[in-house]
Amino acid sequence: MRVVLLLSGLCLVSCQEPWPSDSIGERTVERISAGKRAGKFIACTVCEHVVQSALPKTSEVDDLRKILASEEFVEHLGDAKTTCGMKRLATLFKRLKLEVAALPDGTAELRATKSHSEPFYEEINKSELAFHWKSFAVEHACLEVFRQDADSVHSAMLKEFDKLVADTPTEEQEVRGQMHTAAQTACGRTKFCR
Repeated sequence: MRVVLLLSGLCLVSCQEPWPSDSIGERTVERISAGKRAGKFIACTVCEHVVQSALPKTSEVDDLRKILASEEFVEHLGDAKTTCGMKRLATLFKRLKLEVAALPDGTAELRATKSHSEPFYEEINKSELAFHWKSFAVEHACLEVFRQDADSVHSAMLKEFDKLVADTPTEEQEVRGQMHTAAQTACGRTKFCR
């Protein structure tokens, strides 16, 4: 019995369907399924970058605190359709040079491109004939997080940011690091990231 359970446990990871080709292709059940599967693995990282991109590049703690606490910021995160619009996501992840990497073990990650070149993302990924499953993975991950947990991301981000800046010097580099840490913590608490 123990051997069967062990083998079935191994099969959960290694028996996953292989990843489809990276290229654009017809929108199929296989490609949609691959996008959803990859989206589960990259959701937290997508969330972190989307939250940080919604904040201005200011390094003033008081300014950031006001923005984080503002109704506009809450509404922005809560508007998943706009926040997770594919054109916006494509622009963001191209600028950051982050790509969806489908790993042989059936998992996926969002990582820097190997050559530090701009990755491909389809900005309008609605066609039945020209569908990019990796772009869909990013969009799906973003939509799932912000449709379900925008309010909790916001409150956790605000709470974590306040905790981090409470007794830390406010040099620009440190504030950016604190924002990143706050975003990681906030996004890690969402239902889709657990």
